[in-house]
Amino acid sequence: MKDVVRIVIAMLVWLALFSALYGLEGVGCAAGWHRIPVNGATLFQAAMTIAFFVALLILVAVLVALRSPRFRSASPFVAHISIILAVAALVAGAWTLFPALALSHCA
Repeated sequence: MKDVVRIVIAMLVWLALFSALYGLEGVGCAAGWHRIPVNGATLFQAAMTIAFFVALLILVAVLVALRSPRFRSASPFVAHISIILAVAALVAGAWTLFPALALSHCA
């Protein structure tokens, strides 16, 4: 059972982070964070930027954990697949969450 968790954990974390970041976008727009200035930007931009980098750090932490001897599977196949999927989750996270930084919101 632990090997199944090792295989799916990275993609599940990416899914949760994706949902959280775009949920934060909805909350920020509804609360009017885009109208609150903070150091040359807005509270909304600051929150989305911080959330983006925290999400990437979490995905990197999952990758590092899956490579560590403590959490690595005894099966070379499972260890290899879990690391590949963790890298895929990190790339997917960077790709799908980057619009939160690059595009304007709260029209």
